[in-house]
Amino acid sequence: MTTMLLERPRSAATTLEDAITRRGFLAGGIGVGALFALPACSAQSAAPATAKTRRVSTVNGPADVPEQAQRVVTLDSFTMGAAFDLGRTPVGVYSAGEQYVEPQFVEKWRPITKISKGTVGGSIDLEKVATLKPDLILGIDGAKPPYEQLKQIAPTVILPFNNSKVPWRDMSDASAEALGLGNALQGLQQRYTERTAAIKRDHADVLARVHWDIIQGGFDQGQFWVYGPKSPIGAILADAGVQFATASTKAVQQQTVSYELIEDLRDADAIFYYSTNADKPANLGPELFDQTAFTTLPATKANHLYGSVYFLPNCYSDALGALDAFEKALTALKS
Repeated sequence: MTTMLLERPRSAATTLEDAITRRGFLAGGIGVGALFALPACSAQSAAPATAKTRRVSTVNGPADVPEQAQRVVTLDSFTMGAAFDLGRTPVGVYSAGEQYVEPQFVEKWRPITKISKGTVGGSIDLEKVATLKPDLILGIDGAKPPYEQLKQIAPTVILPFNNSKVPWRDMSDASAEALGLGNALQGLQQRYTERTAAIKRDHADVLARVHWDIIQGGFDQGQFWVYGPKSPIGAILADAGVQFATASTKAVQQQTVSYELIEDLRDADAIFYYSTNADKPANLGPELFDQTAFTTLPATKANHLYGSVYFLPNCYSDALGALDAFEKALTALKS
């Protein structure tokens, strides 16, 4: 959740940065008025002089943060999800709209002050961030937040999303460290390990015979996205024993493809796709699903299309949600 214009997917070599774009959280420029409205303070002076601090690593170098931050602003869905998983409620969060908020967070999310306009690609309102008087601001470098301005408001920790191979896990662990809660995620970590093992054991017969393609409707007319075993969602399903069909195998990580290549999904026995929290195909998914080539796919005709709002995982509870959705699909395929 940032301040840059929405990027378009680039190619088969799409980077992890695109994972944020696909939720609609890349933004670009900030309002001129907001810049001039910033308080004349620095990260060092934003917290009371008597507050105890800890030094943590960030992409911008070491930063001194409160030992126990009480008023945290999160700039993206990864740090927000981690805060919720850690039992912390931010005083301010970025918003691209409630339809992108995972079900387990909606009730907590609604009353929190939003630091953006609630639209895909919206900009951060720096003046609103300042009025919240945060003692810590958390974000990720993949979202390109306006660090120089934010650090004038409060200590700002930007985490290394761009160098992460498993962003939902790495950003959660790094957020816990920034908040001084280094071991607080162990319970969720253990649940994830146990859930993947149980799914492989309990659904071995279906996993052995069903091959999956993993897709998202995307934002570009005439194109959709295919996800492979090295994408965040693909890796989660791989941990649970999924076998990939041709299109996802070829994608490796994630790939933008034309509607002309819908036929590449033909050998998939089932399709796992990105849905909103209202269980509807997300982004341009409805348009993709209406294509004649898509309606005649074997997986479509067999009604083997399974959506999940947890398709773009931000944190441990999202990864567990994706596993729940996948297991539900496996259970349906047993009959």
